[in-house]
Order: sequence, then C-alpha cells, then structure tokens
Amino acid sequence: MQKQENFFLLLFLAKKASLFNSIKTSTGKISKELNVSQQTVSRKLRDLKSQGLITLVSSPRGCEISIAENGIALVRKHFFELKKFFSKSKTNEIEGTVSFGLGEGRYYISQKPYLEQFKKLLGFKPFLGTLNLVVETEKLEKFLLNSKPIFIQGFSTKERSFGSLKAFKIKIFGVQGAIIIPERAKHQKNTVEIISPVFLRKKFGFKEKSKAKIMLEK
Repeated sequence: MQKQENFFLLLFLAKKASLFNSIKTSTGKISKELNVSQQTVSRKLRDLKSQGLITLVSSPRGCEISIAENGIALVRKHFFELKKFFSKSKTNEIEGTVSFGLGEGRYYISQKPYLEQFKKLLGFKPFLGTLNLVVETEKLEKFLLNSKPIFIQGFSTKERSFGSLKAFKIKIFGVQGAIIIPERAKHQKNTVEIISPVFLRKKFGFKEKSKAKIMLEK
C-alpha cells in the first residue's frame, strides 16, 4: 500500500514537473522546500522508484526525476476521487431522527478544558448533555462540506486522556448549537452529537425517533 507521506512527495514532484515533464533538482533542494531531512527525501525517492511511480537518475550534480506512467495514473485516480467528492451538491440544512443515547455525552462535555474552549470558540456554555441525531451519511457529508470545522483541543488528566473534537456551528429550530465529532468517535458515522446552551430534548419535547431539522449557522 502506498504510504501517505510518499504520496505527498509524489504530488510535490508532479507539481514541479507539471506532471508530464522532468525536473533537475537535488535531495538537498527538496529537503529544504519540504522542511524534512535529506536522508528522508532520499529514502522516499527510492521508495517511489521501487514502486514504479517515478524514474530517477542520480549523478554527482543532483538528480533528474520524472513521473512514471503508474505515478501519473495514481495522481489521476486521486484527482478524480477528490473531484467527485468536492463536486457533490452542498446543502445548508439536514433532517434527522432523534436517538436517545446512554448519557455518556454529559460526562465528556462537562470536563472543564472542553467547557472553556466551547465558551471561547463557540460562544456558549453548553447544557451538560448531548442530543444524538441519526442522519443519512451522504447527506451529512454534503452538509458539513458547507461549514468550516472549529478544532477543540484534547487534554489529559491524572486519570485519563480526552481526545480532540471538531465542532460545526448550527441552529436547531432557530436555537444555537454545534455538532461535535470526537477524534475517537464511538457512534456510527450516521449519528451526530449536538450540544447547545439549552436542554434541547425538554425545550422541543423530543422523544425517541422524533424528527429534527438543523441548519448551518450563518
């Protein structure tokens, strides 16, 4: 399997070579541009060559590199995959079904370092509990593409560590809130956790399988 860091180097070389041309450079120049060691660059170039993704001719004056047919095919494959992903029609609202969880959300979001970041970055102190909403995975992807994530940093206590979160500002029936996605998510991909400064379940009388619509906050 192609290592991710090797693929990043392949993309860098493809850009330098305009994909179809060759470039004359050196491992020293590449290491400076990518801010990695010359030894790391040399190793990764050998990996790409052994995988048939580049041609590499070395000399005392440097090296000449071109993207091989397999390398071009790999770059093209990722290009079309990303193009397909980002060309999805976006949406500013999505509907889901309320699902009652086990109450674990209360424990996590009640941690002081999280609460401080929620207040600073989201603009509110949340009610100590989350609302779980089951949505269609594809629709959720389109929905989140329209919003810039806010990163909540993880932290450690004497007892355990707490992972980082990504938050997306929303409104649910006009009430301020945010979707939070833990780094180590326990829910299925089609279930999102929502925090808000109010007790959403009580305010709107949500029951199991109630329908709820959320919108991106403008």
